[in-house]
Amino acid sequence: MKKMQFKCRLLTDVIVNSRAATEGNNSTLDFIPGNNFLGIVARHYNEDIFSNDERMEIFHSGKVRFGDAHPVVAGHKKIRSVHVPAAMFYPKLKSAEEECYIHHFYEEDPNKKMQLKQCRSGFYVFENGLGTLARTDRSFAIKSAYDRENRRAKDEQMFGYESIDAGQEFLFEVECDNDATAEKVGQLLIGTHRVGRSRTAQYGLVSIEETEFSTHEGNAAPVDGIIAVYADSRLIFLDENGLPTFRPTPEMLGLKGTILWEKSQIRTFQYAPWNFKRKCRDTDRCGIEKGSVIVVQTDSAAPAESQYVGSYRNEGFGRIIYNPDFLKAKEGTNGVAEYRLEKSPAKKEPEPQTTDTPLMRFLRNRQDGNDIETMNRVNEFVKTNKERFKDPDASFASQWGTIREIASHTKDESSLSKKLFGRDIFDTSSKFDANEGYLTHGVAEEKWSDKRRIDELIKFAEKKENKGRLRKTLINLAAEMAKIK
Repeated sequence: MKKMQFKCRLLTDVIVNSRAATEGNNSTLDFIPGNNFLGIVARHYNEDIFSNDERMEIFHSGKVRFGDAHPVVAGHKKIRSVHVPAAMFYPKLKSAEEECYIHHFYEEDPNKKMQLKQCRSGFYVFENGLGTLARTDRSFAIKSAYDRENRRAKDEQMFGYESIDAGQEFLFEVECDNDATAEKVGQLLIGTHRVGRSRTAQYGLVSIEETEFSTHEGNAAPVDGIIAVYADSRLIFLDENGLPTFRPTPEMLGLKGTILWEKSQIRTFQYAPWNFKRKCRDTDRCGIEKGSVIVVQTDSAAPAESQYVGSYRNEGFGRIIYNPDFLKAKEGTNGVAEYRLEKSPAKKEPEPQTTDTPLMRFLRNRQDGNDIETMNRVNEFVKTNKERFKDPDASFASQWGTIREIASHTKDESSLSKKLFGRDIFDTSSKFDANEGYLTHGVAEEKWSDKRRIDELIKFAEKKENKGRLRKTLINLAAEMAKIK
């Protein structure tokens, strides 16, 4: 048997949904299942590079097993991480980093009862007494289906996609019973490919290259009369009737003995895979989730090496580890885990950058709460001068519309003041030019000089609170005053 080791680097975001449904809340897996790499090789199924016997061996016999790709842990790039064991528990109101127990070695003390919670998420590398967490960064985006006929987005076809961020690396193995077959499989895997969903869009581009790394190994000898079977990948077992079962026998696990269900920790999954080649769904996958621990009471040793068990091994299902080191408990303790879990470093946030675009100015003004103060001043002016601008012989709606247009298209506050009033109202040394101001010459001047309307507007505009916010103030004022009839 030959084992080949590969590193998969994400060149773009990748979507690997946890279920095949297209509706509802879809979340992505935090690892890349082995059937994605089987699919890369299966694209060449009908090519002449494979004989009929090789097709049967690679795709249907289980003699070639494409393992799951687990995320690389910072500082441990040469060790393949494993899913946190479901047998690890920590006290409620505490964290797993503070205190952690191995379930099948823990005995509840009636005088000191603790409510324990199960560790369920995350991939770790266990080394030198520490379990270091892998950080799998994700993103969420809303996309629309495309209407090719009308060249626009389809109606009522919105999708929410969660994806694994680009730039991250994953490690996986491929086992081949035939060395000659292994060489062909390896050549087809190396290179740039697309995996996951929405491959024809912006997602799924990965680069695969050969590498070398170590894996967590097990121990064949029973510990205190038991062997803990750790599910390194998802497990699928079929009973004598060919139906999925969540209660495997010891023989299905490659052991002799009795399964201690009360000490085991099993989580399950179910999904319907989509066969891209046949354009239909395959048989539902129902099995035991990655990270589960099955405890078997036995006096016999386990096989020398960890192995694949159960069904669908070619897709990466069925890899188990017997008595791995990270399921050991410290001697003389009540099941205290030998490995202490440690968090990965927090993601470094980018340093904030200052920009002076109109959008950023708007957001800063909203944050300062100045909009509320501006509207309060505008509303006070409208209330005080409402009757002053009611004139059956002179309509001011178009006048306010012009004021709003000038304010909207003039960025400089000094220029705005001159365009409206003929001078800079915030600069006492500014010279007055009636012909320059819209309200100080022509037909507009006659209307605004009546009842001292222009004086009231200037008095309002030159308030110190409006300095730096004159455009915003006049735009809002013109909008409100135009409503007066």
